Amino acid sequence: MSVKYRLVERINLGKDQEENPKKLYAQPIYSDLVGFEELLGEISEAGIPSNQVKGVADRMVHLFRKHLAAGRRVQFGEFGNFRYGLGSTGSVTEEEFSTSMIKTPRIIFSPGSALRKARKDTSFEKKEVSTTTNGNDKPGEDDRPVIE
Repeated sequence: MSVKYRLVERINLGKDQEENPKKLYAQPIYSDLVGFEELLGEISEAGIPSNQVKGVADRMVHLFRKHLAAGRRVQFGEFGNFRYGLGSTGSVTEEEFSTSMIKTPRIIFSPGSALRKARKDTSFEKKEVSTTTNGNDKPGEDDRPVIE
């Protein structure tokens, strides 16, 4: 299987933007979303009852929250590692800084060996010839939000 993509025209923010104000960039075309229930069904095909898999998954969510909140990194086997990433508003002095300046942490995922290999082995297939439509036949638009 391959990841399907299309080309979309966007403003060039690179060093060559004066000579090339716009460039074509690859954008993935996603197919169906694999839902949790579908995953449970596929795992149960290996002989593990889906209610047990659901119980383990629920407990993993609880444990991830617990360990991330304690400032720990969580390794989930060959799947990968999870950790919090922080950002804050800056302050001139240490005395002016307060924890209220820290933004909501984001969860950073680093893929493990199995997913790194899958990523490395990915192939691509161009799906669409048109470079200026978004599927709604609106020239020059893509599915990213417009910021004015």
